[in-house]
Amino acid sequence: MSEKSSLSRLVHKAEQLIERGIDKRVRIAVTGLSGAGKTAFITSFMNQLLHIADNDQLPFLRAAKEGRVLASKVSSYDELHIPEFKYRQSLDSIIGSTPSWPASTTGISQAQLNVRYIIKNEWLQKLQKQSHLTIDIIDYPGEWLLDLPLLRLSYKEWSVQCLQLLEQSHVAEDSDWREQSTKVIYQQPLADESIAELSLQYKDFIKEHFIQQQTYNLLQPGRFILPGELQGAPVLDFFPVLDIDILNSDWSALAEDSLIKTLEKRFNYYKQQIVQPFFKEYFEKVDRQILLVDCLEVLNGGYQNFRDMQFTLVELLKSFHYGQSNWLKRMFNPSIDKLLIAATKADHVPPEQHRALEGFLQNMLQEAKNDIQYEGIELETMAISAIKVTEAVIAEHQGQKLMCVKGIELDSGEEVINYPGRIQPQALSRDAWREHQYDFINFAIPTNLTNGILPHIRMDKVMQFLIGDKFR
Repeated sequence: MSEKSSLSRLVHKAEQLIERGIDKRVRIAVTGLSGAGKTAFITSFMNQLLHIADNDQLPFLRAAKEGRVLASKVSSYDELHIPEFKYRQSLDSIIGSTPSWPASTTGISQAQLNVRYIIKNEWLQKLQKQSHLTIDIIDYPGEWLLDLPLLRLSYKEWSVQCLQLLEQSHVAEDSDWREQSTKVIYQQPLADESIAELSLQYKDFIKEHFIQQQTYNLLQPGRFILPGELQGAPVLDFFPVLDIDILNSDWSALAEDSLIKTLEKRFNYYKQQIVQPFFKEYFEKVDRQILLVDCLEVLNGGYQNFRDMQFTLVELLKSFHYGQSNWLKRMFNPSIDKLLIAATKADHVPPEQHRALEGFLQNMLQEAKNDIQYEGIELETMAISAIKVTEAVIAEHQGQKLMCVKGIELDSGEEVINYPGRIQPQALSRDAWREHQYDFINFAIPTNLTNGILPHIRMDKVMQFLIGDKFR
């Protein structure tokens, strides 16, 4: 790198620090597991801002309602090694002649928006009438988010956690991997080819029993499911120890070439060389966070799915740095000072049940909320729909007139009226859970989203919470 380019990078980083310090730059972490709707959310978030001048769908974004947000544009991101978020491609898939939901994220991408607005503070107005806000957003595969809790665990602790999760899930022990893992002698060396084969069986085991059944847990490192550029790399050739006697034994005297030491080394390498850099680059300098949760999939899945999702999300939220902010911390030691936890696909639920959906979400994450609010940050829960694709209708269901939703069913392509069941916001026991049957379906995008501004539910409230205070 030339001396000139090095100096240019230093100047640019200094400019970024100053922008953060004077509150003209905000980095938003859009977090959520696979299928929670991160790509659709980012597309809608950008869409609402890019149409800010003629967008009358944002009554709760105060600066927009006051007419002070003048214009927004997509700008070039500073970190050129990160691909650009494909906003136009995602939007075209949504509003095209044959609408479809944007493809699932398979790698890291980035978006940056510059928003110009009229300053409200009368003292600042004496210096300048207008200012700008830079918004940074990162998109990434939800599977990789599952890796963050590994940073707090040793290999032995992770193995114990995996064993407990398997026992709670009541997964049958007749799989190839479960059978082969009981025959392994962990105290002796094992050839790399055999380790790779056992690791492959473990990955297949996870996909068969958990991913295909749409359950959520922390059994897998995320890259076991979506390896990306690490496909075939030895760093992904490890698996947990499920032998309780081995887990309770002292490993310190074992030879360095023993299987258990080899697995431990690979686990530690994965944490240090893959997970830690991922967290440091994309999440360490986050100012605001939104966690997207597909509660409808949880409700459809039953009690055990609820418990799996609850445990996973609570552990994930422990991975982030929360705390009150000021200009000095924003520059040198940023922390998340606002967290919004959002139940997605609110348009799949009759409007009268949105409050119950929020209550269900609050109940599921009450433990994590208490810990986070102790740090003094703003935290809110909300039922949202980044892209509204249904309408509420009154229809007869089992002899009663009930509020339902009408839309195009994703699987059949037919217009349907669906009553999904009544959501219970309070905590339910396993037995009580069985009494409540849910039938939430996935809806397709209709062909009438042609005006360029995406319909939504409460995206204006989301934007007010995440960035509204920046338009001072």
